[in-house]
Amino acid sequence: MTTMMRVSPETREQVLRVAAEDYGGVSADEAVRRLLEEHWQAKAVAAMDHYRAVDPEGWADYLVEAERWHRADAPVGDPWDEEA
Repeated sequence: MTTMMRVSPETREQVLRVAAEDYGGVSADEAVRRLLEEHWQAKAVAAMDHYRAVDPEGWADYLVEAERWHRADAPVGDPWDEEA
């Protein structure tokens, strides 16, 4: 299901230009989705940067815990695979 959204002609043209030039000719809808995803990622990075700046000790603890989880997610060799 689709719906309409009112935007200025300039904004519409900018979205279509981004869709064509930066996203390989996707639809305006897909371009807006990708722009929103990039916006969310930028906010997440900014939040982590802020956390690191205001709580260096907490940030260090976070990195230690993240490394522990990273190691826990490591692939396990298949004992039945003779090449492993």
